[in-house]
Amino acid sequence: MDTETLRETLEGTGLTQYEADAYIAVLELGSAPATEISDTCGVPQARIYDVLRNLQRKGFVETYQQGSLHARAHEPNRILDDLTSYAETVTEAAAEIRERWERPTIENHRVSVLKPLSSILDRARESIERAEDEVKLAVTPEEFEALEEALATAYERDVTVKLALTPDTSGERAVEDLDFDGVATEVRYRDLPTPLLVLVDRMHVCFAPEKPLHPTHEYSLLVNDYSFSRLFDWYFATALWWYWTPVYSARDETLPRTYTSIRECIRDIDRFSDANEVVVTVLGKERGSETDLELTGRVVDVEYAGGDMSEPLLATFVERATIWLETDDGTYEVGGWGALFEEIEGRRFVVEAID
Repeated sequence: MDTETLRETLEGTGLTQYEADAYIAVLELGSAPATEISDTCGVPQARIYDVLRNLQRKGFVETYQQGSLHARAHEPNRILDDLTSYAETVTEAAAEIRERWERPTIENHRVSVLKPLSSILDRARESIERAEDEVKLAVTPEEFEALEEALATAYERDVTVKLALTPDTSGERAVEDLDFDGVATEVRYRDLPTPLLVLVDRMHVCFAPEKPLHPTHEYSLLVNDYSFSRLFDWYFATALWWYWTPVYSARDETLPRTYTSIRECIRDIDRFSDANEVVVTVLGKERGSETDLELTGRVVDVEYAGGDMSEPLLATFVERATIWLETDDGTYEVGGWGALFEEIEGRRFVVEAID
């Protein structure tokens, strides 16, 4: 190793440039007066005394008086140990850099377990505040009131809010005492204890199980992953939503009517199967692309798994649901969130007109 590389390595362990140069000179000279060390390493004589005292304090050299200040190198065992440790740290850092570079992007692929349980409502509130299209949640009346302000703000931004209420174990708050106007699009009541679930834009999930038997068993789960969140979406639809009693709806028969579920939109369209024309606007993107698009056209066909539209079969939640939309630019196959076959993945479906 040449002198320049050795100096840079010593600087990497925490020495200054002057200290590294002086220490190398002492190693070469053995024992020498400060003035000779200065001449050898190029450190100014006005600085060499302070530099040598600093090296002595750090354990690199020993200074002594012999007519003038002299210095000699300490036994290098400790210095060698420090260099070995530094080398190992650099090697570990290199491995860590590669591992982090190869790791999936944390913003798009993350599952976290949180304790204490109280922190989950704060995270749920943060997710609701960032919602763009849809919030689905299953909460008790008490939890609803804790999130009410964030939900009202999201609703004002034209975010669809589907609220499944479950019994309050304390019995202090009843559903009849709650006001949903300006807060929720639709509310249903499930008269069984239910885990806390907040699902935002089919991507961000906050989940906590029913109240545990012991505080040490408390936990909550955060999910920020499109594929994993679909499991919670199916759970919400099949266990917490469709088969329970509606207690409030902000929807009426006026147009336009907005849906975030293609299945709900198809059910609405099906009510007007005898109509000559149903015009729908779809906001979404081309499958495999991140570019947003908007299509408006006439519904010419739909495909939907069988069953009573008012009480859908379980299969309808997992089988294909497609709308064929005729626009001025051609006819498009439109699917819902996570479309696998259709060319367009729709996020919002707006029934504009029915003739």
